[in-house]
Amino acid sequence: MTVYLARTYVVNPDKLEAHNEWGKKLVALMRKKPGLFRGVKSLRVLRHIYGGLVGGFTALWGFESLANIEGWESGFNEIPEEKALRAEFMELIVPESYSACILEQIKTLNRKVKRERPKK
Repeated sequence: MTVYLARTYVVNPDKLEAHNEWGKKLVALMRKKPGLFRGVKSLRVLRHIYGGLVGGFTALWGFESLANIEGWESGFNEIPEEKALRAEFMELIVPESYSACILEQIKTLNRKVKRERPKK
């Protein structure tokens, strides 16, 4: 079952465009060095638009196990590109807005949505 690493943060309002560019650099690194991300099953970035941290983001990284997260974190911290990306990221966010937690999936519901056929 998937284990998630959730990283939540608020981007400085004047740096939203730079945040988008930073995200492109992260995706480029993922493509350039897929071995660094071998334990990662998925990545989903969500923007907070109502309640809580409006203007905030949550990056939800999916992994096979807790051990995969630990191994990924330690290996990822050792590469120069990551250090540069992390320093750039810290300049984009509101100080002290960053938090991280690990979430375990308990139950998933899949619903079938009936589609209405167009009337003739």
